[in-house]
Amino acid sequence: MLPSKFLRDRSSILKKELQHVESTVDEEEYFLKRSAQTIQKRTQQLRETKNQAFDTVSLWGLYGQEDMKAFKSMTLPLFMSTTGGPFDCLVDGSLLLSYKTIDDPNKIYTRIDNQNPDHLAMKIAALEGLGVPQLTQGVCTSSGMSAILMATMPFLEANDNFVSSNRVYGGTQQLFEITYPKSGWRVRWVDKPWEIKEWEKRIDKKTKFLYIESPSNPTLYIADIQALSTLAHEHSIPLIIDSTLASPALTRPFEHGADIVVHSTSKIANGSCRAIGGVVISLDTITTNIESIKDNFAYMLKGGHFRNMGPCLSPFNAQIIWDELITLRLRVKQVSENALIIAKYLEKHPKIEKVNYPGLASHPQHRIAKQLMKLPDGQNAYGHLMSFNIKGGLRKAKKFAENFEFGVQVTHLGGSYTVWVHNATTTHGQMTNEERRAAGISDNLIRYSVGLEGVQDALSALDKTLRKI
Repeated sequence: MLPSKFLRDRSSILKKELQHVESTVDEEEYFLKRSAQTIQKRTQQLRETKNQAFDTVSLWGLYGQEDMKAFKSMTLPLFMSTTGGPFDCLVDGSLLLSYKTIDDPNKIYTRIDNQNPDHLAMKIAALEGLGVPQLTQGVCTSSGMSAILMATMPFLEANDNFVSSNRVYGGTQQLFEITYPKSGWRVRWVDKPWEIKEWEKRIDKKTKFLYIESPSNPTLYIADIQALSTLAHEHSIPLIIDSTLASPALTRPFEHGADIVVHSTSKIANGSCRAIGGVVISLDTITTNIESIKDNFAYMLKGGHFRNMGPCLSPFNAQIIWDELITLRLRVKQVSENALIIAKYLEKHPKIEKVNYPGLASHPQHRIAKQLMKLPDGQNAYGHLMSFNIKGGLRKAKKFAENFEFGVQVTHLGGSYTVWVHNATTTHGQMTNEERRAAGISDNLIRYSVGLEGVQDALSALDKTLRKI
């Protein structure tokens, strides 16, 4: 009889390992079983998060006490090695390099997998999957743009097409409009994405997916995710959504029928503005007419296009973002409260032509926003981003930009600092005038990302500047 619980538990672990070794025929079987056990363990942990609160998952992720004991660290350590540990033997290395044990505890190579991006992907996947019975999978990428690339290109072959809202970030528009046609992939833009019939008439037998950004940057279009997912699934294709601006703290698109979710984790997921990154999250089984990628899309991606193209996330950046997610809900709640106050102030200002913010009753998709955008406690909140049009056209918008001294004028959003920018000459400057007009981006539009500063300070600065123009 062993004298303590620790020794009894330790003895049990060693006995199980001995039984595992003795029941294994050869080394290949041993390592295949070890990889399968790792997947089984992570799958069970993901299932357990379904019964946890949002804040519990955003704090712990899948880094539990067992990992803490294994790594001898209460917090997730930083794994800055370009590769994993030494191979246990030649067979171990052979299986890793043939990607038969890609989810083995020994991470093969940081371009493909590393503990820090792996744990970040699992945490975000768990957060996005809280409201649905299906399990979710994730792969972290070097940026939001690389996440969009990884989420979309596996579906496309020469002469294929896809349908997308034209209310998208400027980089996304350039990827779809300029880069993809070089491979024979064609985007079919929807100028009025709130009208479902406009989507439907663009779908044919070569359409591989529907794509939306919601809320959109910078016009704050809110998509009817449920209606679009229903339409997509009627045609046996997936709905892919960029949910960066909402984050899982406000909207979890899988609850409304989406198949794949992408984020730029450089934004609200990372309030410190210290790290750039992206992530692709998928359901275990997605709707698609391509059987080879229907199941385990994210795992397939990791061992396929992601491995071959190398858009990996730095472990250092992954660790920063993993830590920042701990306070995600708190930050989202505060910036949403600040933003609503500022939006209501601007809406009434005589020098403001229009305010785009989903929390305002005047917003064209306010009803949908009320259904979709909720904090984990069920309270409505509408996020950090807004945009507004200044009366007087481009000249007055430039004068505002020259005089406004609050926050920072940079091409970023979602951080803890207030940032703002004139979109027509910066983030969407590569679009033609016609493309900008079709996307609702006029010359007098200012994008404004609300931070954690005192809201009265922001209002005073806005008032002071607007008086000057």
